[in-house]
Amino acid sequence: MNKKRGGVLQDALSTFGTNAFGAVLALISSFCIMPVLDPGESGLITQNQMVGSALFTLLSFSVNSSMIYYVSRCKLKNVVRSIKRVSVALTLLIAAVGAVVVLMLRDSYFADTATLYCICAVAYGVFSFVSNVFLAILRGENKFRVYNLINLMQRVLTTAFSLTVFIWPTAAVIVSGSIFTLLLSIVLAYASIRHISYAQDTPAPENDREVSSGELLRYSMKAHVSNVLTFANTNVSSIILKANNGLTDFGVFTKAYTIVQQIWILPDAVSMVIMSRIAAMTDTKDKTKLATLSCKLVSYLTLVCLPLVVVAAEIFIPILFPKYVDCIDPLKILTVGSFFITYSKVLSNSIAAYGKPELNIISTAVGVVLNLGLSLVLIPHLLVAGAALATSISLTAQGLTAVIIFCVYTKTPFYRLIIPTRDEIALAAGILKRGKRT
Repeated sequence: MNKKRGGVLQDALSTFGTNAFGAVLALISSFCIMPVLDPGESGLITQNQMVGSALFTLLSFSVNSSMIYYVSRCKLKNVVRSIKRVSVALTLLIAAVGAVVVLMLRDSYFADTATLYCICAVAYGVFSFVSNVFLAILRGENKFRVYNLINLMQRVLTTAFSLTVFIWPTAAVIVSGSIFTLLLSIVLAYASIRHISYAQDTPAPENDREVSSGELLRYSMKAHVSNVLTFANTNVSSIILKANNGLTDFGVFTKAYTIVQQIWILPDAVSMVIMSRIAAMTDTKDKTKLATLSCKLVSYLTLVCLPLVVVAAEIFIPILFPKYVDCIDPLKILTVGSFFITYSKVLSNSIAAYGKPELNIISTAVGVVLNLGLSLVLIPHLLVAGAALATSISLTAQGLTAVIIFCVYTKTPFYRLIIPTRDEIALAAGILKRGKRT
């Protein structure tokens, strides 16, 4: 278990380092855009990505989660045929449904959006799905070095495209640049996957079998409900705010949300590493130890980083980006929920790796019901602050519910998610000593 922990921790730290650097680049991108583009133009960029992400999230049926699970357990050679069949079918579905949705909502939700942006939103959804298929395979095979390089490339290119606003102060370049970045990530990931040797793919004997398309879809449908509800909980306040108040308030709120979401890179980095490792493990105790250690690591780092984000926002936004000074207060409100949702991100992925993704429906359902109800009540009275408050409360509820589910299912005492054990302290000390030597 110690060797496994070391490998997992190394991948997690590498992924965290890559994503942390990516978060800095994302903030730089936001800071480049904020003083140049009006909130309405910024809202167009966010709307394009949110609509594309919605198409991908709703119509991919979370098959990427299923791919990670089965590639981890049975290896790519036993899943590749099913992945090809399912991926082609879902790519066509996303493209077709996206086109129909744009046509149906052209005179309502997209009334103030140019046709080109609508087309780009559909393209963003299609290419997001294809990119996630290839990245899921890399995660399932624990190819995190390549996975991290592709993620870093995406962040670098996104930052580069954001700098173009100083030459062309329009959302068009950034929107088209995001699509180009997805296309490039697809090419690089595909090239890396072609070099995976099937001869070296050796799963446990009981898992060395071909996985059918039906199995792939059955697991994905269990995870899909939870993932859709998570997406809804993340975006429902934004959607209601945009519908009631227009692009300007939408742009202010989403900017605050985008800044605070950079903290989510911490739990995302850890959870994406442990999911494939836990899925491949056979010892239940080892699975629980890895999940609890990861949860503590994430919560400690998040608790340190969130106040730093708030302080930095209070200092720099009024000076450098006065157009977006209104996003400071909602940012503060969102930090509370952003801390508790880190528990959900790590523990929900752990539960999915146990082969029980359907249990995550409970925590996500609690979050989205609260967010929808509170948004309808608070946004008309408090506007942007109401959206932030509704979202923060719902994220908190989702995180705490995930903790309860994990503790009950794995029979783990709650304090194990907070207080480090002697073994974990010794492991951390050993890593620090090695770091000093190097």
